[in-house]
Amino acid sequence: MSKEIENAMKVLTEAMQDTDIGSYAHGWHCNIAMMCYDAMGDNATAHLGHEECHRIANDGASRFMQLCFNVTTSNNKDKG
Repeated sequence: MSKEIENAMKVLTEAMQDTDIGSYAHGWHCNIAMMCYDAMGDNATAHLGHEECHRIANDGASRFMQLCFNVTTSNNKDKG
């Protein structure tokens, strides 16, 4: 990984983990979850239902945030 990318990830991770701007991580989570939900399309929503697609999208966003930034953005106790 180049030094520039490493530094950028460090800055982003610090911003995500900063409790004073916790809404920054939440904002990223929401945008990622909505992208996941939209990517499932109408067919998935018709078969799984809105609530299940919503749950799956939020789980995907939470996993991304944990993997990339070591930030917990889900309060779902019974996942995984």
